[in-house]
Amino acid sequence: MKLKNLLQLQLSYCLLGIGYNIASQINLEIYGQALTRTYPLEGLIAMTVYAIFLLPALFGKIHIYRGLMVLALIIFAYGGIVVHVLSYANDPSSYFSSALLFIGVGINTFGLLLNVYAALFAGNAAQLDAS
Repeated sequence: MKLKNLLQLQLSYCLLGIGYNIASQINLEIYGQALTRTYPLEGLIAMTVYAIFLLPALFGKIHIYRGLMVLALIIFAYGGIVVHVLSYANDPSSYFSSALLFIGVGINTFGLLLNVYAALFAGNAAQLDAS
């Protein structure tokens, strides 16, 4: 996969995460409960930091980018998947619905797969300009 395409997919993941957290904040304001146990502002901050993690690839700093993708793997695999699955198993009422939990975990699984690919296979800066 070309680096440009990978970054587009990762940005899509980031935007999905931001959108989910905005929806969670709206739900919190209307119904008094976030979609998941993650506080929406914390989720928004995490996704913003993730977007910053993508920047080194744009500047040809592939080794830094790949290192940040390893860090993102650890953070989002644990905080975005494991924590939610375990928390739901312990207290389903802390989630607005099981369907919304699975959507959130699905978004993070999508990002996890992209981050694995980025950490292992992200190429050189020349791939950014290749069509």
